[in-house]
Amino acid sequence: MKYSKLILKNILRNKRRTFLTISSLVVSLFLIITLATILTEFTRGSKEANPMRLITRHSVSLAFPLPVAYQQRIAAVPGVKHVTPFSWFGGIYKDEKNFFANFAVDPRILRDITPEVKMPEDQWQGFINDRQGAIVGQKLVTLHGFSVGQRITLKSPIYNADMEFIVRGIYTGGDEKTLYFSHEYLNESLPDWAKDKVGTLFIMASAPSDIPRISQTVDSMFLNTDAPTKTESEREFAQSFEAMMGSVKQFMYGIMAAITFSLLLVMANTMAMSVRERTREVGTLKALGFQRGTIAWLFVGESLLVATVGAALGIGIAVMVFRSIDLSLYIPNFISFIPAPETLAAAFALALFVGVASVIYSARRVSGMTIAEALRSTE
Repeated sequence: MKYSKLILKNILRNKRRTFLTISSLVVSLFLIITLATILTEFTRGSKEANPMRLITRHSVSLAFPLPVAYQQRIAAVPGVKHVTPFSWFGGIYKDEKNFFANFAVDPRILRDITPEVKMPEDQWQGFINDRQGAIVGQKLVTLHGFSVGQRITLKSPIYNADMEFIVRGIYTGGDEKTLYFSHEYLNESLPDWAKDKVGTLFIMASAPSDIPRISQTVDSMFLNTDAPTKTESEREFAQSFEAMMGSVKQFMYGIMAAITFSLLLVMANTMAMSVRERTREVGTLKALGFQRGTIAWLFVGESLLVATVGAALGIGIAVMVFRSIDLSLYIPNFISFIPAPETLAAAFALALFVGVASVIYSARRVSGMTIAEALRSTE
C-alpha cells in the first residue's frame, strides 16, 4: 500500500492507546466466538440429525413410557428397517458430579440405527453376546479411565436400582459421552411395575421418502390405546428440545449485541481522539496537495489495521484455547466445542465492520475541513 508506512507510524504514535484498543478487540471477539460456539452446539442435534432416523415417544410427554411390545409391531410397518428401544436409565457413576448419559438399547440393532458409532467388530460381538455388556464413548474413557473388561456400577434414582456392567467396547463418533447397555438386562433388573416398558423407540427407515408415511402409520396404529404415540424425524425431535432453549438463545444473542455495541463505542472513541489530535496535520497534508478522499482513507486504513490485528489475535487465541482444552468433556450434551469456520469468518467480518464504522464520521468531518479551518484548530 502506498501510504502503509505513514499509517503504521500514526498507529504507533500512541502505543498505549493502540495496545488497549487491540486488547479490547481481542477480549470482545473471544467472548463473541465463545457465545457463538455455544449457540452452535445448541443446534447441532438438529443440523446433524440422520435424515432416515425417526423417534417414537408417548404423545403426552417423554415422562410416560411405552409398552416394549410396540417394538415388534413397528418393525412390521412397511419401510421400517430397524427398531430399537432407547430408554433413559439416568444412572450415576460413583458420584453425581460424574453424571453422563446412559441408555438401554438392543445391542444387536444399535449399530444399524446409529451408523455414526464406530467400534471394532470383536467389541461389537462382545457387547451383543454379554447380557451385562456395555459400551462407552471415547470421551468417557478420557474422563473416567474406563477400559475394556472393567466392571462399573451405575445407580439410577429413577428406578431406585443399582446395576453392574462390564465394559465390552469403546466407540468413537456421535456423542462419545454416552454409555449403552442391553435393554433386556435392564428389564430383568427392574421391579414389576417398571418391566416391559421403554422410554422411546428409535426407527431406521429404508428411505427419507418413507418417513412421513411411517410416522402417520405408527401413530394411527396406537391412536386409541392407553399409550398413544408421537413419531417424528430425529431433526424434529431435536428441534423440540432446542425450542425449549429459546429464551436462553435470545439472551445470549443480546449479550453478543451488547458486546458489539460496547466495542464499537470504544473504537469510535479511540479513533475520534486520534483524528482530533491530528487536525492541524490534516491542514498541512491538504496544503501539500493531498485530496479529501486520500486523507479520509488514511484514517480508515488505520482503523482497519487495528481491527485486523485485534481480530487475528482474538480468533487465533480462541482457536488455540478451544483446540487445546476440550470443553465438551465437561459440558453435558455438547459433542464438541470447537469454533466453526463460519463463526470465525463472521467474527473477522464483525471486526472489520467495527473498524470501518467507528472511524467514518470522524474521518469524513476532518477531511472535509478547509486548509484554514484545519490549521486554526486548537484540538
